[in-house]
Amino acid sequence: MADQSIPSDDQLPQKYTPNFTYFQGFWCPSQLVPNITAFQNHFQALDDDIVLASKPKTGTTWLKALAFSILNRHRFPLSNSPLASPNPHDLVPYFEMTLYNNGCHPDFADVSSPRLFATHLPYHALAESIKNSKARIVYVTRNPLDVIVSMWHFATSRPERAHWPIDECFEQFCIGDRVGTFLGPCLVPQIRRNERKPSGSNKKGGGVHGMSVLRGGRESGCH
Repeated sequence: MADQSIPSDDQLPQKYTPNFTYFQGFWCPSQLVPNITAFQNHFQALDDDIVLASKPKTGTTWLKALAFSILNRHRFPLSNSPLASPNPHDLVPYFEMTLYNNGCHPDFADVSSPRLFATHLPYHALAESIKNSKARIVYVTRNPLDVIVSMWHFATSRPERAHWPIDECFEQFCIGDRVGTFLGPCLVPQIRRNERKPSGSNKKGGGVHGMSVLRGGRESGCH
């Protein structure tokens, strides 16, 4: 259970939004708070780890599939690619929603390097071992208007939000309410990550790399 001392937002209609909690400066589903805490306390990053960071509905599935394909291009023949059947989310697990779910403390001893992970968390909520390592963080951004439309279609496909007005989705997203702030302040803290990393930690590949997804799925930049 989430810490009851953490303020939660009960001003929005519950029929439109699940139970979210304001935790460490951002809104997140209340059931994920213990998972996030376990991840922060126990995950030990390696210097060649790759973390895919994204706000929901910004192209996460696409980024996972692309990253997995690149890393494993010599491992699997095209005719036998794992991407042909499983969902990319099964191949690149989330820290907060998969690996540390329900009190799990995963053992990564048998995971080959470079390890590939994903998260919707903001930079400041990542495990300290990631921030103090040479691990790469790759983030994807998308036109906010496209994010809102994608989010609305995804949300209204669920029975509990089937009649959610798009103007309400738009308003909540713009004011930074539950729908729009799973990541809270995501990009700026990640972009500034290089300024905070220990001296010399960006050598040989450490740092933040970003992709912008435009309408139609085109890549506009990679830094």
